[in-house]
Amino acid sequence: MQRLKKYLSPLALVGFAGLISACHAPNSASSAQDAIDNDMAAQQQNIVMIIIDDLRPVLGAYGDKNAHTPNIDAFAQQGVSFTRAYANVPVCGASRASLLTGLRPTPTRFINYKAVAEKDAPGAKSLPQVLRESGYYTMGIGKIFHNGKDLAEESWSEKLQSSGLSHATRLNPDSENYLKPNKKNPKQVKGPWYEIADVGDTDYPDGKVKQKALIALEKLANQKQPFFLSVGFIRPHLPFNAPKKYYDLHPESKFTPFFHRDNPKNAPASLKGSGEIHSYHFKEYEFNSDQFHKASVRGYYASVSYIDALVGDVIQQIDQLGLRDNTTIILTSDHGFNLGEHNFWGKHTVLDTALRVPLIVAGPNIKKNVSTDALVELLDIFPTVSEITQVSPPDDIAGESFQPLLKDPSLPHKKYLYSRFKAGDSIISDDFIFSSYSTQDENTREEMLYDLKADPHETVNVVSEQQYQAKAKQLREKLTDCMSQQHCQTH
Repeated sequence: MQRLKKYLSPLALVGFAGLISACHAPNSASSAQDAIDNDMAAQQQNIVMIIIDDLRPVLGAYGDKNAHTPNIDAFAQQGVSFTRAYANVPVCGASRASLLTGLRPTPTRFINYKAVAEKDAPGAKSLPQVLRESGYYTMGIGKIFHNGKDLAEESWSEKLQSSGLSHATRLNPDSENYLKPNKKNPKQVKGPWYEIADVGDTDYPDGKVKQKALIALEKLANQKQPFFLSVGFIRPHLPFNAPKKYYDLHPESKFTPFFHRDNPKNAPASLKGSGEIHSYHFKEYEFNSDQFHKASVRGYYASVSYIDALVGDVIQQIDQLGLRDNTTIILTSDHGFNLGEHNFWGKHTVLDTALRVPLIVAGPNIKKNVSTDALVELLDIFPTVSEITQVSPPDDIAGESFQPLLKDPSLPHKKYLYSRFKAGDSIISDDFIFSSYSTQDENTREEMLYDLKADPHETVNVVSEQQYQAKAKQLREKLTDCMSQQHCQTH
């Protein structure tokens, strides 16, 4: 038996042990199966993955003094926080399709929010699908893939549970006043860009997602199978609709507009902000006025505090059900969010603010209350979960497991990360982010280089400055390799 351990997977080994037991006790098949199930659950980790939409690291655990996120901060003390985690594409649908299949975006794959994995990458398997095929019970609640039908039959042991309500659900009666299209912009039909409603946590869609997650956890705790549960919250995605008590935590007076409201110096014409916010009504505010900036940032922070409370309830349920000793919890986002930097709002840029995400992992045998500035990307989650669960991932996934960092956060991981959005491709290193945009002229590309150490707010594009030419050349060559998809070596 000891020799066989070397060659058999954990599930196969458990199954073999069960067969041996059954041979010696032919009349106790039920007991043998119970033993197999119990051993399987004991050996394999449960996974709870919480995905928060549009969340940049505005968390107390990440040093943000304006944040009010006591629950996520407490969770960070229980695990490892990654301060340099990045999305591979800064738009919801594409990012989630990439994360959940472990495949890099390309100019023809995972392009925008409408991305559907089973169409963009035929034959690709999702992370929950691989786990399900390996004996896990898999459940998804809320927004996981952007399109709830994406790989749904293959991924989930039971039907994906959504909140049944849209991103822009409004609860204040006067919100209906803003539903009529604006004559100057017929697309303005989604209502105001924020709402303060004197309601409870469970009145909004995210509160209903939380309720369903608590029920699911109770069910999963009583099953013998190891499980994968993904919970997806939509706030702080626009519109910034949240219960009043979370707005009360963030008086508008504590916020100031971002200090740099112009485009970065020497920025190429290709660098443009997101137009998503313009599908909402701005009430009495003038777009990009000082008051608009304050109200918008306040709404974002209030929305984050709302989600923080819901995350706290989910983690508390995991603890109360006695699951923590055998469960790894991953908390992250699909991409970052510009909060008025350079008068940009939303994602849809290859700037650090739109690409950087929080990533916190806690569980058995994981260091507690530590952070690491190792470069990681969302693609790395798939192989990391595979290693934690001892389930073999598909051969074609592009990420690399960061499990060693969960035990020793001082270890290095990657030297480069690759991200892209539409015409822009980016390579990220320890101190720099280099971007290249395709243009109508096939022989011309527009470039950006930001020194994140000297200029963390990306106010000056230094790609043409003499002292940065060697660095620009190095990153240009590395980016060219990654754009080919065949030689994207991250070491």
